[in-house]
Amino acid sequence: MKILNTFSQYAVLLSFALFISSKPVLADDNKLNTRSESTLSLSEAVQKVINNDFSLLTSSLESQSFKSEAESKDALPDPVFFAAMQNLPTDTFDLDQEAMTQFRFGVKQMFPKGDSIEISKQLVLHNKVLQDFIQQKTILTLKQKTQMAWLEAWYWQKYKAVIEHDRVFLTQMLDFMQSIYQIGGNNQSDLIGAELELIKLDEKVLDAERNYQTFRSELNTLANTVFTEEYLNSELITLPVLTIPANENLFASLAQHPDLLILKETSAQLADKIALVEQDKKAQWGIEVSYGLRQGENPNGSNRSDLLSAGLSVQVPLFSGKQKTHGVSAVRYQQDAIENKYVEKLQKTRFELENLKQQYENTLAQRMLFETQILPTLAKQKQSALQSYESDKGDFRTVTDLYIKEQATKVKHQRLRVNEQLILSKINYWLNSDSAIPEKYVRREFDQETF
Repeated sequence: MKILNTFSQYAVLLSFALFISSKPVLADDNKLNTRSESTLSLSEAVQKVINNDFSLLTSSLESQSFKSEAESKDALPDPVFFAAMQNLPTDTFDLDQEAMTQFRFGVKQMFPKGDSIEISKQLVLHNKVLQDFIQQKTILTLKQKTQMAWLEAWYWQKYKAVIEHDRVFLTQMLDFMQSIYQIGGNNQSDLIGAELELIKLDEKVLDAERNYQTFRSELNTLANTVFTEEYLNSELITLPVLTIPANENLFASLAQHPDLLILKETSAQLADKIALVEQDKKAQWGIEVSYGLRQGENPNGSNRSDLLSAGLSVQVPLFSGKQKTHGVSAVRYQQDAIENKYVEKLQKTRFELENLKQQYENTLAQRMLFETQILPTLAKQKQSALQSYESDKGDFRTVTDLYIKEQATKVKHQRLRVNEQLILSKINYWLNSDSAIPEKYVRREFDQETF
């Protein structure tokens, strides 16, 4: 019986040795590869989010509204037409009794002060340009939010895949230990320990699934629709690595970013507001032309002639100068505040980019360390511990400790890969000027059915 037990132990050990020498295939990756048509890529997610965003449509409609409003400003004030009966005698109400009696009609036309028409039109056009910049900023913001949600969802999908891959190993190891235990080898505590580790893995899988669904829901919210694809692409996307220019070139580049263009356009609009208030200090001119019809005869028997009148009026701001001066000062303070925000935004963005660049370099170096040294070393340690355990020279706790450590390291390695792309997404938000407005948002008329 002792010889039989020993033979059985060697048979089980041989089976286990064959198992650990093989490399199980990642189950989730197989599923993703066989169902590639049902995976969601980052580019598809970004396109769907931009196409379905309601704020972009709203901004487009407002932009067209401001354009139409600006056209309405390009006109003189309406003329005033008038007609009056003048100097009618009240004793007889006879139209030809008095020479002064006449039926008078005419027109009055006032002209805007200075260049107020052109400036008023330009003020409205500033609003249109601001809406265009807001659209560009919205597109960049949506793109970055989608990238972050997709990358986080990808991480938890990969996290779950790593856990389920390792679970295959631990399950077969538990089967091996049960076989050894049944023929008199090992102790019960090792068996219970393996079962506990499996339970912990199940908890990690549930946690990964919960986080994955959270970020998938965020993608659905951004896109205003439900993505039908069950999985994300199995391969991690790589965003472009853009070089951060030196200070002067950086400021020139940032000056073309929608965040800065909005502030610049707002400052230009306030400058035109100042110019419009300045126009109020100028005189306002008007003209009046009238024609008087008369009846009756002159003392010499000739017909009374009609009368033509023409006049020029001017409104002089004699008493409102102080009020307008304070109005100009108020707008100037607003403009100074905007210009201060502009400079502050440039400086803060510069320091933010420098910080992101340092984070990216540190994360990249850390990831390379994991790939070239830490992960290979842990794999060797784990293999050595397994060989010692199968030869009855090691203990189960050493194997599981290394197994847990390697698993945590693989997960952290994936976290570093995702963090790299998250940092690049933040950098590219400022350096990538690809914020072209889709054609559907620049048309004059909108087909709501396209949504």
